[in-house]
Amino acid sequence: MVCAGRPPKYERPLKGSAVDAVRVRIRKLLRETPTMPATVIVERIGWQRGRTILKERVVRELGPACLPVDPVSRTTYRPGEPAQCDLWFSEADIPLGYG
Repeated sequence: MVCAGRPPKYERPLKGSAVDAVRVRIRKLLRETPTMPATVIVERIGWQRGRTILKERVVRELGPACLPVDPVSRTTYRPGEPAQCDLWFSEADIPLGYG
């Protein structure tokens, strides 16, 4: 599709991943044990492909989604609130401005 003011761009639909076929089984395992390592998941679901694809997906997306909320962490930050001010006082006199 050509939009006014923009050059044409090649786009194609996403094909998905081999992990999509076993995503439901992975989530079931992670609901039972949220900290289960990807290597154990590989064994439990009988994964026959490369482990890197599955491990990256579990670490990046599926694992964090299944972790329970930390009951101790109640700190909330709204945009613009947090700030860090580091004060540093030099022992040497540093001339500022003209002269």
